[in-house]
Amino acid sequence: MKQLLRIFTVSVLILYCVGYKINAQSVEFASITIKQLPQNVDEFLEIRDRLASSPNGGAACFLIALIVYAKNNHLGTKLLTMTIDREFLVQGNSYNGFQPRSTDLNVINDLLKQKPYFFYAYTSACQPDKEINSLSSEISFDFVRNPPTAYKEGNEIQRVLVRCSADTKPRMIKLRKDYKDFWKVYEWSSILADFPSKNN
Repeated sequence: MKQLLRIFTVSVLILYCVGYKINAQSVEFASITIKQLPQNVDEFLEIRDRLASSPNGGAACFLIALIVYAKNNHLGTKLLTMTIDREFLVQGNSYNGFQPRSTDLNVINDLLKQKPYFFYAYTSACQPDKEINSLSSEISFDFVRNPPTAYKEGNEIQRVLVRCSADTKPRMIKLRKDYKDFWKVYEWSSILADFPSKNN
């Protein structure tokens, strides 16, 4: 009986350690930092060329474009066009003959009317109800270093998880490479989802 109890105790301890290790991996983050928000397309292109060769970098470019869009719709629309997969663009005069779909921009606009600083929650130091103090200050995004296997979707489409200061769980972005080998955002509904109530 004592031997069975000892085996059971050891088994529980092993399962606990394995579970702890998996959980620890799920909250281990890797940061991507830019020195300041881009003021024009050329500055953004420099950021894009440096970052978007990786899925996390492509996701960071998309988040940068959203933050810029909240401050400057005209410039932000150009940057969003440069970060969204071609499948989700339409013909327009935003950038190189394309622009985001009006339905997608309407969702973003409606969200910003209610919460102007919504997208700041994806930066390391800011809250969704406060404006970034300075455009010249560094901005960081934290991505889960080792996403769970369930979030991996093969070579063509990659899923990344970004920390959200207004939610206990990281949020997912799907990306796909374009013909220049830049990672473009393929699905981003989680990024636009409202934050959990603080009363929950």
